[in-house]
Amino acid sequence: MVIKEDKHRFVVIIEKNTFQKFKNLAQKEKRSASNLASKLITDYVDNNK
Repeated sequence: MVIKEDKHRFVVIIEKNTFQKFKNLAQKEKRSASNLASKLITDYVDNNK
């Protein structure tokens, strides 16, 4: 997979149990965990300028 030049990747370390719960939440929204994380971060930054 190639990341576009206007995108950036970073790693977040969390507990396995928390990640599993997060994946379940993403599945309920028909998203991948990374897509949901991206949306949450984007929304947070946009709402806290």
